[in-house]
Amino acid sequence: MVTYSRSITLVLTHDCPWHCGYCGFRSDREGLLAEGEIDRLIQEAREGGAREALLISGERPGAMPHIQEELKKRGYQDFWDFAGRVGERCAEAGIFPHGNFGRMSEEELRRLRPFYVSMGMMLESVVDDPACAPEKKVAGRKAGIEAAGRAKVPFTSGILVGWGESQRSRLQSLEVLAEMHARYGQLQEILIQRYVPNAGSRWPAGCAPTLEEYREMMRAWREWAPGVAIQIPPNLESRWDELLDELDDLGGISWAKDEVNPTRPWEKLEQYQRICEAKGRELVERLPVYASHSGEEWLTDRWHKRVKKFWKESEQ
Repeated sequence: MVTYSRSITLVLTHDCPWHCGYCGFRSDREGLLAEGEIDRLIQEAREGGAREALLISGERPGAMPHIQEELKKRGYQDFWDFAGRVGERCAEAGIFPHGNFGRMSEEELRRLRPFYVSMGMMLESVVDDPACAPEKKVAGRKAGIEAAGRAKVPFTSGILVGWGESQRSRLQSLEVLAEMHARYGQLQEILIQRYVPNAGSRWPAGCAPTLEEYREMMRAWREWAPGVAIQIPPNLESRWDELLDELDDLGGISWAKDEVNPTRPWEKLEQYQRICEAKGRELVERLPVYASHSGEEWLTDRWHKRVKKFWKESEQ
């Protein structure tokens, strides 16, 4: 089997104090997602059959004064209070929320854990590049991933490829992820995600990995972190079908646009199903939390019961 998640994305804000050159996502003063739009997107998710709501934002938007002012006006204690309450609204609608809000502390992760079935943050690379991402530091990304392990949060991470990095740095980045997973066991999947410049990106694309380089990365990951799924998003890597014999997951697939990569829409689900079938693979829907992290160690009692109930009903 190869898996995917039927999902919809809620961007809590595009506002971000950081200035990464490759990012076409960020904005400066857009503000928070409106309450009415939250309700509309949750209703769209239900009507579209989404199991997962991917909730994302810029990096630590709660540090920005205009966001702090808006949060106060709308009755939220801080950004994490807002993120938690939106997650709760998704949960009440029967949707499983997955959160990706950039680097978080262990305390912040523990605050959101009751409202999210899983969370994530890309490592991207173990090479600091001040020209490309002046505020983003490897030490901070590693600290956030380790904090998720201590907080017992089922976690997704991964690396960004095709922005000018070497194959050696890709393998080093994967090895660092594997080392953190060996200590804490928090990784349920990793992405090997192709960099695609968007309208707002200032950083040019570099050479994409060759198919053999992709396979070398996947073979190394199997050795270093057996049992942790490998995801390659098919809307970002057109050669995904040539790697089907190696990969485990296609990630979130939605009828709506990819909010982070709006120029790269998904194909219809049936197209992916046909391609997988032709390659001898069965495309199967999953939840945003994997079976490997569905136990009581990783999920609060509420989420543990809901995940068990979902799979029990699915088998009937």
